[in-house]
Amino acid sequence: MIKNGLELVIFFADVAGSTRLYETLGDKDAHDCIVESLNSISKYVRENNGVVAEIIGDEVMAYFETSLDASNCACDIQQFFAFTPTSKGHKINIRIGFHKGPVEMDKGHPYGDTVNVASRVASLAQGGQSITTSESVSDLPSSKKSLCRPFTRVKVKGKSEPIDTIEIVWDLDDATSLFAPIKAPETFDELAEIELTFNGRTVSVMERNTPFIIGRGDHCNLVIPSETASRSHARIESRYGELVLVDHSTNGTYVITHSGKRAYDGLDMHLHHREWTMVGNGLINLGKPVDQSDPICIAFLCKN
Repeated sequence: MIKNGLELVIFFADVAGSTRLYETLGDKDAHDCIVESLNSISKYVRENNGVVAEIIGDEVMAYFETSLDASNCACDIQQFFAFTPTSKGHKINIRIGFHKGPVEMDKGHPYGDTVNVASRVASLAQGGQSITTSESVSDLPSSKKSLCRPFTRVKVKGKSEPIDTIEIVWDLDDATSLFAPIKAPETFDELAEIELTFNGRTVSVMERNTPFIIGRGDHCNLVIPSETASRSHARIESRYGELVLVDHSTNGTYVITHSGKRAYDGLDMHLHHREWTMVGNGLINLGKPVDQSDPICIAFLCKN
């Protein structure tokens, strides 16, 4: 039995783009593909000394006693899904996130701050990626550390300082170009600032609190309670002094900029797995076209 307060590695793995699978394949075929994929994930968890805590929707939540087991499991899963379609011939992408820390247990189910951090880290991953935290890989053997590369610095609710995240590279051909030392990526002068206003609340987004996640999940920096929003719908990244809106949702992100005389005024865009360098001011809506009377819309103002 796992005792409360023991350090564990909390591990999330989910099927990327599952909603699109249902739209493309139909309910029965998509359901069969997802169930088959979750069974494969669970098998690799058990083979790497892990425990499946729960399966909800398209996501497996598991835990391990060591980061090495979790890293091995992540690599096994990504390797398998990269080269093995489902029995119906469909290619499935898996995104993975994990974090090591003290946990509390309730009838075999872990909860607490470590779970929240792991969920936040998982939201950063794209299909085919495995993301963890720098402290979670600090005790890995050198052979595994050579497969780690700095990913990004992320702000997590309840944490006073940003957390450095790491990508675990499962593709050995890709890993040959990596360097072993794990260090935080360079930061740049904060040249850009964007104010987001939603439901009467205004938040400022700058390099120091990016990536800034927007979606309906509780782990997001800005939670939008909309049925058309994905759990982790979009993020704002800082790149060389500019702030970039990146969509990684099922339904896409709709953006309009207000009318004016500048080249970027009067835009009407639908970002679907695309990105846009944020300029001007306007409105953002998650998963459906912008309606200025819709209370779910997010107002944005670029201050630089």
